[in-house]
Amino acid sequence: MIVTKKQKNQLDKFEELLLSWNKTHNIISKSQTSNIKGHIEDSLSIAHLLGRNIMDLGSGGGFPGIPIAITCPEKKIFLVERKQSKAAFLLNATTQLGLENTQVINQDSKKLGPDSLPRPLEIVTRAFGSPLKTIEATKGLLGVTKNHLKLMKTHPPEGLEDIPENYNVEKIEEIDLKGKDKKHILVTITNKKT
Repeated sequence: MIVTKKQKNQLDKFEELLLSWNKTHNIISKSQTSNIKGHIEDSLSIAHLLGRNIMDLGSGGGFPGIPIAITCPEKKIFLVERKQSKAAFLLNATTQLGLENTQVINQDSKKLGPDSLPRPLEIVTRAFGSPLKTIEATKGLLGVTKNHLKLMKTHPPEGLEDIPENYNVEKIEEIDLKGKDKKHILVTITNKKT
């Protein structure tokens, strides 16, 4: 992915904001603070595989949503975070970065219904929980035609066999991470009824 100078500056500013807020609000774990650039790169590795409307479920520190919003201004990013302090960080960061293509939603994803967000919608998460827990948290949105759940993992996720019968693992993609010896796994889950 080609990143412009303006986007590079925005990514650097995002890192600064995250580190600053993290000192007092514990937005991300201490182990993550030493590798923010790596998390940005990981986030960008899936951008080309996502559609125009993206919901970042349990956005927390803004991964993968904010890096994708910075580098793909044509995409609309919905940062869903139920914790008030993290949602406040997301709102502050997107405002300071001038990201007009983002919307912070401070509520539990279980309360989002089929008309809450535009369609088709790709629901992306990095560390929300098991596939079953993630499906439970997004049922109201996954019942809509062409909405997909994308689980971003560092290894094939456990628990795919536990997903309800009316859901389908549509695709498992391996994503090479440029210059690294590791890969990401992107698992796409759909509702069979849609």
